[in-house]
Amino acid sequence: MTEPIHIPSMEPDRAIHQTTLKAIALLIGVAATVLVPLVYLSSTNPLEVWATGLVAAIGWMAYGLVRRGYTRYMPHLMVYSVLMAANLAVLAYGSVRAASGFVFVAAVAGAGVLLSRTALVGSVVFSVASLGALTLAEIQGWLHPPNFNVGVKVWITHATVLIVVAILVFYSRSRAEAAFQRQLEELALRKRTEQERDRSLDRFVRIFRNSPSPMMAQSARDGMILDVNPAFERCYGYPHQQVLGQPDHVLWADLAQRSAYLEQLAEHRRTDRVAARGRRADGSEFDAQVSSEMSDDPGDRLVITTIIDVSAQNEAMERLRTSEERFAKAFNFSPLKMTITRLSDGKIVEVNQPRDPVQGLGRADLLGRTTLETGSWLRPADRQAFVGRLQAQGYVSGYETRMRHADGSVIDAKMWAERIEIDGEDCILSCFVNTSEEKRREAQLLALTRGMAGLSGDALLQALTLHMAQAIGADMVTVSELRTDRRLCALVVWKDGGSGRIASVDLDGTPCAEALNQPELCVHENGLAQRFPHDRARADEGWQAYAGQSLRDEDGTPIGVLNAFWRRPVQLSNDTRALVAIFASRANAELVRLRRDREILRLNSSLEERVRQRTAELHKLNAELDSFAYSVSHDLKSPLRAIDGFTQLLQESLDGRLHAHEAELFGRVLASTHRMSALIADLLALARVSQGPLQRGPVDLSALALQVLQAEQDKHPGRVLRWQVAPGLHAQCDTRLARIALENLLGNAVKYTRDQPEAVIAFGLHPAAQGDVGDFFVRDNGTGFDMVHADQLFKPFQRLHMPSSGFEGTGIGLATVRRIVERHGGRIEGFSRPGQGAEFRFSLSPATTPP
Repeated sequence: MTEPIHIPSMEPDRAIHQTTLKAIALLIGVAATVLVPLVYLSSTNPLEVWATGLVAAIGWMAYGLVRRGYTRYMPHLMVYSVLMAANLAVLAYGSVRAASGFVFVAAVAGAGVLLSRTALVGSVVFSVASLGALTLAEIQGWLHPPNFNVGVKVWITHATVLIVVAILVFYSRSRAEAAFQRQLEELALRKRTEQERDRSLDRFVRIFRNSPSPMMAQSARDGMILDVNPAFERCYGYPHQQVLGQPDHVLWADLAQRSAYLEQLAEHRRTDRVAARGRRADGSEFDAQVSSEMSDDPGDRLVITTIIDVSAQNEAMERLRTSEERFAKAFNFSPLKMTITRLSDGKIVEVNQPRDPVQGLGRADLLGRTTLETGSWLRPADRQAFVGRLQAQGYVSGYETRMRHADGSVIDAKMWAERIEIDGEDCILSCFVNTSEEKRREAQLLALTRGMAGLSGDALLQALTLHMAQAIGADMVTVSELRTDRRLCALVVWKDGGSGRIASVDLDGTPCAEALNQPELCVHENGLAQRFPHDRARADEGWQAYAGQSLRDEDGTPIGVLNAFWRRPVQLSNDTRALVAIFASRANAELVRLRRDREILRLNSSLEERVRQRTAELHKLNAELDSFAYSVSHDLKSPLRAIDGFTQLLQESLDGRLHAHEAELFGRVLASTHRMSALIADLLALARVSQGPLQRGPVDLSALALQVLQAEQDKHPGRVLRWQVAPGLHAQCDTRLARIALENLLGNAVKYTRDQPEAVIAFGLHPAAQGDVGDFFVRDNGTGFDMVHADQLFKPFQRLHMPSSGFEGTGIGLATVRRIVERHGGRIEGFSRPGQGAEFRFSLSPATTPP
């Protein structure tokens, strides 16, 4: 904090001065009063008495005046009065050698202490002149003879003069000490002032340098820039040295603005946030507020200027203004009811329309009143629930509520609201829509939906015509189908509150024909007989108004009409037209479904017969094919055995006489006959599994798999086979075919694992979902196969491993397994990766496990 500066006061000097004057005046008055009787008794010269009395009178008068505060000219009066009295005393005494001479000394001393220099010089001149004149008078004998007798009056006079001189000396010393003390105080004051100035200057420099706003110091005489702060350099882009000593006109985008600004500064000596356009070093301009202050010190004519870049602020304000303008337009011109209410008490502060389209209240009825008072909320609890939800989410969308209309009725409404802030107070911006009519239509549609739920065919169309007649107030509603002869056949009729029947209608000249030929709703609200004079059947019934909607197939072809008739003129509102469109859509869907059902029934009746015929033919062909394959295979075995036998005999008879090449040819012939024999055997096996009825029965597949694996181990005694067979696996299947399937699957597993140090073969059942049948599986750790060729697995004579790979086979085994599985109503799949084994999953429906 800055220490307070103490300014020395002159009041103590005045008090000392007044006290000194009172003391001198009192001393003179008392001493002269004491001398008056003494002089009177001891002197024969009346002038001496009068002189002493004059001095006493002067002393007491001066004392009285000083006490009353008249001190300005009291020293002059006392000094010159004492000098006059001294002259009188010398004249009365008759010699300048009398005690009165001391009075001149005292008067001059008093003048030197109490009076100015001029008054002092005057008193000295007066005293010297008086003493000179009196001395001359005494030399010439013009004075009466003096009396040099010494007495009390001489002592009193001398003592008084000494005391007065002492008082004057003390007074003079006191004044000197007071002056010296003032000098010391002034020195201390100056020192503190200089320190305070240094601190203020240091603070100013720190503020100037560290201010976030651009600042510059200029000369008030010529406007040259004397200093700028770092913020100025950042704002304008000018380095510090580049602008020092330069005029500031380069900083102004508009020099006319600069001239007006300087005139304002010169007039008022300060400016505050004057709007201006600044220019940076790169030529870009920005909005600024300029504040300047001019120093009053004639020796230090400085102008300190602060610049604030308000471009971002102005842009924000412009965006805010634009946003507010848009909000105002959206608020005021919205066709929906919009209000702004206070969150605290629900008081309405703004309404966007002169008349509320929801509640039917005027603007004056709403402004200044709360939402509870205007009926926007029926109960305080309703508003509390709404406000709680709004405070939790910050907004409310599609909030359903109920309000009281101006006519006293309760209406349904839906509102959207958002929490906003206006002038620091939380408010609610709300938008309302009257949903009473929408609720009524929803209830009506819900009743219609419930009335037609679960119905189909004629029952649905009957209910549809009933509800449509009630909903639109029609006297008759029909659903008619267009026949191939271009006549309308009424499927259902609702007439005059009950079901009815209408014969087929010829379309020519009827409103039904007009409705059928256009996709949109056909409406005649009156004068039906005049518009269709040839339609005598409708005219005789007295129909005056008509509405019809064509019913069309998916390709847009007309297939029927939904008709409504009235015996009175009507005006169909948009809601009524929408209801007719809804009923027509449902009738259209049902009519399309009925026509599809008829087509499906017709197709099914012919399709079943064709399927039976094709199935019988297929069975016959399959049986013939199986018989042919069996016969061919059986008939080929005899010549093949002959070829094989004779070739072996020929090879044995020529043993030792054949060349190596000839022996190799004999070996290839025998290998081919063996392969051909295996193919024939597999073909016979494939044919056998397709022939004969299935002999289903409970089969223990676990035991069957163990028998097959043990037989394989016996065939390959040099191999290490390790198998894992899940116990208790049963199935309702043919035992013979099940063994063939397992022999092929397990035999393949043994064959394709021969390159493994230890073959691992597993047979088990995959768990299935509840209510489903699980799949059996055969898994191995053999060579595997590529799933890209999995579709070739179960085709006859298709092999994924060629004979050159070292794995023998004919490609019939998996085809045989598939035929067996399919005869049992199951399926089979294969899964594998090259080098990671294979797994085959199959089902023999149904699979069972023992309890």
